[in-house]
Amino acid sequence: MQYQHLLERCKKKDASAQRILYDLFKARLMGLCRRYAKNREDAQDMLQETFIKIFTKIHQVETANKLESWMKSIAVHTAIDHYHKSKKTSLQLYTSSDYDIAGIDTEGIVGNLSDEFLISVINELPEGCRIIFNLFEVEGYSHAEIATLLNVTEGTSRSQLHHAKYLLKEKLTRIGIKRYEKLA
Repeated sequence: MQYQHLLERCKKKDASAQRILYDLFKARLMGLCRRYAKNREDAQDMLQETFIKIFTKIHQVETANKLESWMKSIAVHTAIDHYHKSKKTSLQLYTSSDYDIAGIDTEGIVGNLSDEFLISVINELPEGCRIIFNLFEVEGYSHAEIATLLNVTEGTSRSQLHHAKYLLKEKLTRIGIKRYEKLA
């Protein structure tokens, strides 16, 4: 099915088209939500809220070639909304001099570990570190954008990212992974 036609049908609130769109993108968006959520149940809540927002605001999408990136943006913002709702303490500031992250290849980490393993390791990070790591390393947001989204300073974003990398390096070293190769 052509996405433009599907998009137009969804804009007309066609339930069968909405179901098709949901089925096409639920796995990708669930994977995104899992990276931000503390557990699978929270991720499912985020996914459901994401699709509610998608179907409510789908009229904002002009062309089908922008649909997937727009949907991912909705999912990321929904995850950030959940973070703000659940945030009980402020982010702790870590200084880069406290941690040795020399030689850590975050692109290698993100790109070469299995999705499930990566999610499990990232989910063990403290919440602020996890959110910022995902926004910066996975989604490609800048520290300025993260600061705006999370209502923190750029320095806090940088320190949280630095601490996340340190914790990931420590975790991977503890389980015997010294090189970041694809895990089956």
